Amino acid sequence: MVTDRTHAVLPNAHVEIKDAAKGTTQSTNTDKQGAYRFFFLAPSTYMLTVEGEGFRKESRIVNVLLGPPVTVNITLEIVKASSEVTVTDEAPLTQAEDGDVSTTMNQKQISEVPNPGNDLTYIAQTAPGVVMNTDLSSDSHFSILGMPAN
Repeated sequence: MVTDRTHAVLPNAHVEIKDAAKGTTQSTNTDKQGAYRFFFLAPSTYMLTVEGEGFRKESRIVNVLLGPPVTVNITLEIVKASSEVTVTDEAPLTQAEDGDVSTTMNQKQISEVPNPGNDLTYIAQTAPGVVMNTDLSSDSHFSILGMPAN
């Protein structure tokens, strides 16, 4: 059987056995239950190698003798994942002195935003952090980042 460290079976792992004396090899893949078999091996010393996608290759020396079949269970270790991130642009400038927030809109953005009644506060409501003020007692039409509308 071929398994991982959690004892989960590894189907379709590549298994190869090489006769150390003659240099002949046989190979197979594990089945859905993680099992593999080699038939009619002559008594000898063999090198058993198992590879699975995403796992480290494992090799063992196996002595095959006359008589009962030899069972060799292999546990594969996961290969350490690595990734690389390449930044190709500069980070935007961040204003960190105080909590002021600003947004810049160009003429095209303003002209393409639906604006019933040509109300400029309606355009301001499209900026990040701005929400429409539903408090009818206030003269302001919007609130920014949860601050009071006034």
